[in-house]
Amino acid sequence: MCLLAIQAGQAGFELPLWFSLLAYFTFGATGAMAAVRRGYDLVGVCFMALISSGGGGLLRDGLLLSSGPASILQDGRSLIAVFVGALLALLFRTWVQRLHRAIAVIDALGLGAFAVIGVERTLGAGLGYTAAWIGGTLTAVGGGVLRDVLVREEPLLFKPGQFYGMVAIAGCGIFIAQVKWKLVEPNDAALYTIVAVFVLRMLSIRFNWRTSAVQTGPEKPA
Repeated sequence: MCLLAIQAGQAGFELPLWFSLLAYFTFGATGAMAAVRRGYDLVGVCFMALISSGGGGLLRDGLLLSSGPASILQDGRSLIAVFVGALLALLFRTWVQRLHRAIAVIDALGLGAFAVIGVERTLGAGLGYTAAWIGGTLTAVGGGVLRDVLVREEPLLFKPGQFYGMVAIAGCGIFIAQVKWKLVEPNDAALYTIVAVFVLRMLSIRFNWRTSAVQTGPEKPA
């Protein structure tokens, strides 16, 4: 059940557990699938699932909140959701190469769920809406950045490509607007945000909506 209170001009509320479990499960599965494609062993698969699902929260808590253990470690059910996602990825590993569309769908659901969770956790810590926007974005995309760094790849988030980070930023804004102006109940706002992020992400894939490089051509020497 959602609890809503207004304190010092900020919205404090608690989302149902299933929002977090959905996010951890989906990013755990996609992180494990990425590890399977790279030929990692069982330890590597589980670790990549954990980093992909919990890395964004680690960045958010470390940079903005600094309020005790990382969120993913505070409830054992979150870790169970991550490793169930990783287990399913392992069970269906022979089909991973053919599941690009399914992976994109799962990832889009997790993107919206983590955007919502990041905003909710940041507001719950007493920070303002601008900080919540940053916290939600970090939570949504941070795990992917850490995953790419660990496998020694340039983070996909930083390169021109289909809308992903932009979708997360938009999703955080949609959720914050609904909560700040009390357009709907927070639980409903979270659901609408997840749907909106999912639709935007699917449309960007379908129509290949892309960002472009700030500078084109060969890189200039410093």
